[in-house]
Amino acid sequence: MDKQITRRTVLQVGPAVAGMVAFPSFFRAIDPEPGSGIQDEPDPVGGTNVRWRFGVCQNCHSRCGLLGTVVDGVLVKLDGNPYHPNNMEEDERLAYSTPASVAAGTRGRLCPKGQSGVQVLYDPLRIKHPLKRVGPRGSGKWQAISWTQAFSEIAAQIESLIPTASRLTTLIDPSVPELGPIANQLLFSPGRSTDAEIIERIFKNTYGTANYRLDHTSICEVSHHVHNELMTWDEAGNKGRKSHFKPDLAEAEFVILFGANYLEANFPMLAVSRRTVGMRKRGGKLAVVDPRFSNSAAKANWWVPAKPGTDAAVALGIAWTIMNALPAGSAAFLSNANSAAATAAGEKSWTDATRLVITAVAGPVPGGALVGEYLRVQDHRATSQPLNANKVALVAGVPTEIAGATVVGSLLGSFIFDSTNSELPAGATITAKTVYQILKERVYDGKSVSYYADIAGVEPATLVAIANEFMAHGKKSVANHYRGTVQHTNGLFSAGAVQLLNMLAGNFDWKGGYAVGGGSYSYDTGMKGSGYSPVGPRMDRTKVSASFYPGLVAAHPQRYSWPAQRPWFPFGTHGNYQEVIPSVGQGYPYPAKVLITYWNAWPYSTPALRTTFEQTVGDLTKIPLFVAIDKDMGEVSSWADYVLPDTSYVEKWSFPGMTPTILTKATSLREPLVGSFDGRAWDAPFDFDGVNDYTPVHPDTKMFEDILIGLMRALGLSTDIAGTPLPANAWAHVKVGIRNLANGTGKSVQEVIEKGGVFEDPGNSYNGNYLKYAYGNELKLWSEQLARVLDSMGNGVTRFDGLMPHFEPIADVRGNPVDDHAYPLQLITYKSVVHAQARTVALPWLTGILHENFVEMNPADAAALRLEHLDRVRISSASSPAGLESRVKVTAGVRPGVVAVSHHFGHWQMGAAGRTEDGVDAPRDPIRGHGIQVNQIMRVDPHLGDVALQDKIGCSVSFNDTRVKVEKLS
Repeated sequence: MDKQITRRTVLQVGPAVAGMVAFPSFFRAIDPEPGSGIQDEPDPVGGTNVRWRFGVCQNCHSRCGLLGTVVDGVLVKLDGNPYHPNNMEEDERLAYSTPASVAAGTRGRLCPKGQSGVQVLYDPLRIKHPLKRVGPRGSGKWQAISWTQAFSEIAAQIESLIPTASRLTTLIDPSVPELGPIANQLLFSPGRSTDAEIIERIFKNTYGTANYRLDHTSICEVSHHVHNELMTWDEAGNKGRKSHFKPDLAEAEFVILFGANYLEANFPMLAVSRRTVGMRKRGGKLAVVDPRFSNSAAKANWWVPAKPGTDAAVALGIAWTIMNALPAGSAAFLSNANSAAATAAGEKSWTDATRLVITAVAGPVPGGALVGEYLRVQDHRATSQPLNANKVALVAGVPTEIAGATVVGSLLGSFIFDSTNSELPAGATITAKTVYQILKERVYDGKSVSYYADIAGVEPATLVAIANEFMAHGKKSVANHYRGTVQHTNGLFSAGAVQLLNMLAGNFDWKGGYAVGGGSYSYDTGMKGSGYSPVGPRMDRTKVSASFYPGLVAAHPQRYSWPAQRPWFPFGTHGNYQEVIPSVGQGYPYPAKVLITYWNAWPYSTPALRTTFEQTVGDLTKIPLFVAIDKDMGEVSSWADYVLPDTSYVEKWSFPGMTPTILTKATSLREPLVGSFDGRAWDAPFDFDGVNDYTPVHPDTKMFEDILIGLMRALGLSTDIAGTPLPANAWAHVKVGIRNLANGTGKSVQEVIEKGGVFEDPGNSYNGNYLKYAYGNELKLWSEQLARVLDSMGNGVTRFDGLMPHFEPIADVRGNPVDDHAYPLQLITYKSVVHAQARTVALPWLTGILHENFVEMNPADAAALRLEHLDRVRISSASSPAGLESRVKVTAGVRPGVVAVSHHFGHWQMGAAGRTEDGVDAPRDPIRGHGIQVNQIMRVDPHLGDVALQDKIGCSVSFNDTRVKVEKLS
């Protein structure tokens, strides 16, 4: 047999061989001759040198279970965990009682990204030692240093910038005490993280910064989450109950996907793709609303190539048809005004459709009743009211208190309160309408199906046909949206329009309907440390009360006014990633001193951010100290002062979450598949009660938890603010969660570790005709939270629209239309099934399948521009006239007038560019720089000038509202 290793054989056998050749000092070969494990020989899995270990993938956000095959300490293969519902269907996955030794012989499904996790571990370009910058920021010149030196120098610099002893008592600006203490000038921003507990423990409860987790969700799908929270708002608790719903694909009969690509990039892709195809195989029907003919559209009965940003118009056109002859079942579901009425009708959930909303106030109305708020009993009794006071529905024309007894309201109607029918004084009136009345007026006022179809650029007959099909399947019809719908400036209201369809179907909590999923078992008690509430706003100005900015204007009129210098985001419950760096650049709301990032790809992954990012981080007066925690030298870490090398996700502990796609309860455990503990042999039995200091594959890298604990200790912080001691190491931190999980589920800690978590047995998805795990509460079409909040970019009077299902045109933060007529094509982006996020270009198994992207264009547009397939072109925008160069792919799979470019490619770091360590050139891989990243040319908000267009309510950054032109290159 020829033992020579070629590129082809490397792709075949992967890092089990190639990794050992690249790192002979770290690994022992399976066979005395490196390379002898080529595919012609059987897998070496029959001897005593083999172990199977369970973990969790993180090559995308699906977080599927892993079954790793480890031979002589080397990870040679990854398969799916057969216990995990992401990896196996209910009729095939293993019962939890199945011994782990038996489960090791069963391979769960795993996609190409998951299997390529072996190459994440053995990537030859990984950062293997702490690095210190020795040239200008961004110069690529580094010196390898010890962890002791790194912690010592970083701590000393933090101390000089933010004295630790006074970090919680010294104010950033004594003249504006509302900004909080100087601890807030330390910012921590993770890109992708499943380590929420240690982040809160360290940066919130130990260091005390308000900026303890400036994470990435706004570049994913955040307006989807925010809308769902407003739709499920708990008025007494003042928060949303749920942020995520998914169709029960196993039993659904008709599904409409809006901007959600189940067969390529949704969560978890393995499960939703299986179940979508399964639904079609058993006769279920599918409609896909997407300007691109995706893999999901290829399986659909209807492909609806709507114009980008018009998903709300499609949904409202469908709703118009349904509401025009509202089915009795829909009317019944919408009319239930409380839990008692829902229960009597055999429902789990109910809506606000019959609740009265104040639409006008005149005269001397006491109590502060505000237009846009729900009417409450106290309003017409002329007394002041608490916001969660008893509600009022319209019942047979009579305002009726919604209390404990059954209330079935009227969908249509209004009522005027005055001194003759209430306790209001003479001359005072309050006009109120039902939510459904307001909705119907807005949907129908001078509009038709053709009106909505014209906005979306689709045929009216298509919307009518889909509406009829949707209602024909009753509660087994579901409409679901994701980032294609919400990553626009109108994202939140577009989400509301889609969710209107589910309320019209009344499908929540029903078998085959809309699901909140089984959720997770509890595990995190005690993992976050003792609670501390940081004082002051975050740098991105999210998670603030609605009254915070108006309070600044009132208290400091010489400094704050309307509109604000930058937007404030009281509904930004998941943060605003794109606003952090521009805000640091402006020192608004205060200057930053220290930036610490983790697995962060800001300028690569965020529209229109590269220039602002490089200008800001390149200025040491804006960010005096910049520390990156990273496994790779990426577009962020390449600008840092120190880079602290993290382990890969197969060398970590954590508890990744689940999505509502999974209807049973589960908590998975990510655990190291390789490496050793306390200096023991790689295959030594795990000692739950040991210290378990971890030695990873690259012994001078550290687990994320150990890095944070080490940094706090270097600052002299060994307890949190309340005095609770910090964990000794990563294991001491995660051990608490494992014990909680075991105790709460009646399992042993050994079993939790052996099986990669705890998973409810298959066959527990339903309770009769209902989902076993139901939402079971009020659903809102109207948001008084929106209606009562002043828009920080307004005039001090303007409030947000409370009706969530409606269409709005694309606009900047001041509400001005954005219409770049000189750029005739609209740009959209998407994710490939082969790649994920910003890191998979480092994996040869995946780049061997797809190593570049294209500007994808409809043949009609290509012909008009005299372009042929694979011609070289320049794509540019109003914000980037120089644009980028690429190749055009001519395909009928893109709507005319639209161009599509996939994510993942066009890196300028990640090993594509060179660097030096200790004066020696580090290796590089030019393939990692193939293709283009069109985020660089996306539209900057014309009012703010340094950040992309964005949804100023839900905080989604716009990936899909940029107009471009494409020109042929000679």
